[in-house]
Amino acid sequence: MEEDEKIIVESPGEEVGAEVYKHVISDVLSDLSLGRVIKVVRVYADVTEPVFIFVALRHTGLASVHLKDFADLEIGEYGTHQVLIKLNKEAYIPKLLEKLWERYGKGNIIHEERTVVVVETPDYMDEVDILSDMVIDEKAGEISDRIVDAMLRIIPEGFRVRYHQMTREYILFVASEDMIKQEWKDRAQDMLDKLLSGVGSNA
Repeated sequence: MEEDEKIIVESPGEEVGAEVYKHVISDVLSDLSLGRVIKVVRVYADVTEPVFIFVALRHTGLASVHLKDFADLEIGEYGTHQVLIKLNKEAYIPKLLEKLWERYGKGNIIHEERTVVVVETPDYMDEVDILSDMVIDEKAGEISDRIVDAMLRIIPEGFRVRYHQMTREYILFVASEDMIKQEWKDRAQDMLDKLLSGVGSNA
């Protein structure tokens, strides 16, 4: 997709305003490092209604990282109440230790070998499975927070009444000074449907 097609703003009778919105959106996405997260943006802005509709598709390859993605887990030796975490990657050690300290307390975490972390817990049989699915790097959550921040910067000042949907696949925001009308929600859904069908046809 050409860069000019990534962000398209429609603003009836306000061509200059549409260009301004486009630059603002581009700058905000760049400032918050969302350029690679957001695939395509469509905006409808009508100051006479007044309504601001923002619809975007997200790249979906940024899932959260679980402990099992970079470590092997096993129960400790007979007679101990331990879970052994054998790390295949060291990059996540700081975040892993923070999570373990929070859940089990620092006194129950042994990290004497760089690539091995020992968790002491009386419920070691159950905890080995719980630990395996523990989220260590919440990329998806962090990105969602940045997207919300971006929306607050992009939505026109004074448009405090909002309706939104946000999934791993898309973002839909409708904002106004007035109560959100059903016709605006319908327009937003239609814009989203067209984007989604476009992705399907290009697959």
